Amino acid sequence: MGKAAQVKSATAQPRDPHELLTIFASAEDLPTLPEVALRLQEVIDDPKSSASDVAKLIEEDPSITTKVLKMVNSVFYAPVHGEEITKLQSAIARLGFVTVANIALSTSVFGAFKESTNPLFDRREFWKHSVCVGIIASVLYDYTINEVDQSITRDMAHLAGIVHDMGKILFERYANDEFHQALESSTNDDLPVVKEEARFIGMGHDEAGAWLGARWKLGDEIISVVRWHHDPLACPDKEHQGLVKLIHMADYICHNQGLGDSGNPCPSYDHRVREELNLTPDKIGEIMARVHDETGKSEVLLSLTE
Repeated sequence: MGKAAQVKSATAQPRDPHELLTIFASAEDLPTLPEVALRLQEVIDDPKSSASDVAKLIEEDPSITTKVLKMVNSVFYAPVHGEEITKLQSAIARLGFVTVANIALSTSVFGAFKESTNPLFDRREFWKHSVCVGIIASVLYDYTINEVDQSITRDMAHLAGIVHDMGKILFERYANDEFHQALESSTNDDLPVVKEEARFIGMGHDEAGAWLGARWKLGDEIISVVRWHHDPLACPDKEHQGLVKLIHMADYICHNQGLGDSGNPCPSYDHRVREELNLTPDKIGEIMARVHDETGKSEVLLSLTE
């Protein structure tokens, strides 16, 4: 751990948020996203790009190459006639540019942080929660497409769900003691962990994650989700509110169904969001059936961080 980034306080004496961000920014070992993951979005945004162009870029990172091939041969994308796909360009053509970018970005985000040894914050269970929120968001997208902004895509919802809690891994690395105090207090008193983070650390994982997302240039839509997923109606960017609402509900459903563990013992949701998304009892019944089917595949995505 970089000495400049350590946040220490024996009791609940939170730091000023600006001071905290200065501490995080000065960390000698603050993780960065792989250059390939950053450049990949530029290539994908270029309408002239081909699968060959994307393949040439990804080949620069053997880790991402391995993950893309693993995904294309998984139960998500069963190969035609059972034949394994071994060529990167063929894998990209089958998966699609956006899916490949999501694989590179989401696994890079979580791969950038060390393993936790504290039982209050099990990294694998946290990753499972994140993966399942992404899967549930994809399911919800299909049922709320008429209620959210049409610029939102299923792939965008999936990625936003996966990275929505990224601020917690920043705390785990650079405010470890205080983060675990917040987790313990939240668990003992059945309180939302984001409020206890603010009490013990000085800000919630939503604010910290949004700061890191901006530093990593993840895009305004994703940053809005990370910042406002606990309070979607407070999101000042109305064009992003639909996606934030989607992740808010996906996060609650994931907690409610016990899929992974994000370290929040007191999940809740804003009933107004459910109403605005027109999630009627009939729809919810169908959604839950699909959620259980789809999240059964989460082990494939979990394995991408190993």
